Amino acid sequence: MPLPTVNLDDRRFDDILDEARRLIPQYCPEWTDHNASDPGIAIIEIFAWMTDLLLYRVNQVPDKLLIAFLDMIGVQLAPPRAAGAPVTFYLSAPQDTPLAIAAGTEVATLRTEVNEAIVFSTERGGVVRPPTLLGLFSANTLAQVRMDSDGLTGADGGVTAGTGPGGAGTQHDLAQLGLPGHRFPIFQPEPRPGDALFVQLAGDHSDHVLALTFGVELAGGAGVNPNHPPYVWEAWQGGVGRWATCEVEYDGTQAFNVSGELILRLPAMREGVFFDTSGYWLRCRLTNEQMHAGYKVSPDLETLQIDARGVTVPARHATIVRSELLGQSSGVPGQRFRLLHGPVLNLDPERDVIEVMTPEGDAHLYAPVTDFSASAPDDRHFTLDTGSGEVSFGPSILQPDGSVYRFGAVPAQDATVRMRRYQYGGGASGNVPARTLTVLKSSIPYVARVTNHAPAAGGRNGQLLEDAIQRVPTLLHTRTRAVTADDYEHLAAQVPGVARARSVTPNMATPGQTYPGQLRALNVPPGQVTLAVLPSVSFEDQIVRGDDSTDPFAPLTGRIAPERLTLSAELRSAVQEDLDLRRPVGTTLDLRAPQYVWVSVTATIRAYAGASRPAREDVRRRATQALYGYLNPYTGGPDGRGWPFGRTLSLSELYGLLRGVSGVEVAEDVQVVLTEPGQPQQRETITGSLPLPPQALIVSDVHHVRVDH
Repeated sequence: MPLPTVNLDDRRFDDILDEARRLIPQYCPEWTDHNASDPGIAIIEIFAWMTDLLLYRVNQVPDKLLIAFLDMIGVQLAPPRAAGAPVTFYLSAPQDTPLAIAAGTEVATLRTEVNEAIVFSTERGGVVRPPTLLGLFSANTLAQVRMDSDGLTGADGGVTAGTGPGGAGTQHDLAQLGLPGHRFPIFQPEPRPGDALFVQLAGDHSDHVLALTFGVELAGGAGVNPNHPPYVWEAWQGGVGRWATCEVEYDGTQAFNVSGELILRLPAMREGVFFDTSGYWLRCRLTNEQMHAGYKVSPDLETLQIDARGVTVPARHATIVRSELLGQSSGVPGQRFRLLHGPVLNLDPERDVIEVMTPEGDAHLYAPVTDFSASAPDDRHFTLDTGSGEVSFGPSILQPDGSVYRFGAVPAQDATVRMRRYQYGGGASGNVPARTLTVLKSSIPYVARVTNHAPAAGGRNGQLLEDAIQRVPTLLHTRTRAVTADDYEHLAAQVPGVARARSVTPNMATPGQTYPGQLRALNVPPGQVTLAVLPSVSFEDQIVRGDDSTDPFAPLTGRIAPERLTLSAELRSAVQEDLDLRRPVGTTLDLRAPQYVWVSVTATIRAYAGASRPAREDVRRRATQALYGYLNPYTGGPDGRGWPFGRTLSLSELYGLLRGVSGVEVAEDVQVVLTEPGQPQQRETITGSLPLPPQALIVSDVHHVRVDH
């Protein structure tokens, strides 16, 4: 994206002439004829014209020299970033065969008299698969599921769950569903927390919208509030996350008291083995609400039918352009063409290529590169300025020995140059609210409507010149070398996939400092740089714990999946290769993941007097979300930029955090426990404060908030 020009003095001829006329009464009050025919006015016009020429020359210097200097050292304005949002396609009626939603399908906001439509394109395709019910089981999850810390792997690669003592499940005969007079209890005859109905499906229905039509006995589930049923629907995801909450879009059964339809939006699923049978699993589990506002008797199930109603796929603020004609080649090096639309989003090297068709009918593909410094004379490369949309082919440079070196191949003369595909869009305008992406740009068979249930996030306008100028000191300080600890941290953070990094030096550890649990400061020998690298995560890498998320791309909405925090071999290798080129000879580099300190907070808060049960539940959810957001390596900490490396956590700040939640009157009790995911026996209660070694980060485990009134 090119740097903009700057005018030191933006006055022009008319401005100078008007200013001179206004000063005449002040300096020469006897001059009263200010018409254009007056000789004095003619002289002023001549001087205004000459001053205008002078200002034009003046505007070419100081700030323009600064911009030229920024360009010389490689500072470019960051292009706009496209917002993203999950969009859900709904079918007009259930289908008997799979229905595909193609990648690149465009949806948009409604166009109005004052606002143009904002277009989003799906990033990948989706397939709506008709579900097949394989089995129904009832069991108590608190006694039924017993797994080791890593899960047991079955022969099919799924996760195996056994049965604990007294926890054997009950399998229901599907052949008898719908028969007159046949019914079975969904939960135990005397329901208690942990009772669950397991639904076994044959295929993977990740990100699907499923409609479960229940036939139940009228008012069979006595004792519950139909508007606030004491259960939650979950899908099996395997790994440490295990069961993930499903979004209940509509519950027409009134907590299994009337026959009706239940519509669920499913998260990602994984095959698992329960009750000695393999499949993809859903379950309806009774929560702790059952203890004081739950079923007196279990509702009975008579019939069950499952249909697929839609699918959710990720989309981003982008419009796709295909096969755009750029023009004909002149056959000379350094040719430039301009795209019709902009700003252009980052190109995909595999798909966003230029097709050159020669007059003889031969087709050649040109791939995008950042610059031509590494391009050989026969390499088919091009560069793209994402801001202006300008496409450039390689130049020819005169060498000191008089020869001419060509950087990249030149399209043949009279060849047709065509951009096969690119995307344009981005900016803060793409951060649209929920339920606004409702317009299909082109009809899709059997698709009735589309919407986004969560707001779009991540859109950002192009970088301003002032921001680029602020980057200059850091760039000049580090350049291409890594000497100081700040250099290593800055350069590592520039590697794609790295969120933050922290250099640990021999003098960082506090002498005599002790840490709880297994926390220890690193012993870094002289001559070694130890770098703790925090990998980036996306919204798909989270285990969401609530249904009141406002930003699906922000990790603050839930517990981050532990396996996503692992420093992969690929990312480790990329950082190592980048820093090996910049570190001094004789310095050794030790790359590792941060020491993650998992904390679980149990808090008791009091809502204001007179708060209803739904209001107290909203307070609980907001308080839980605040804890997940604050104790977070990406968006936590006092400044909201991620929990600082090595920062001590004190209980007093958690009291203040919870007290600041809307609807909370008093934070009565807060307990912090050190945990380890998958190892429930490793727990240690923290009193006062939790000191951290320099390489450690706070990460949220499962938080529990109780609201008293």
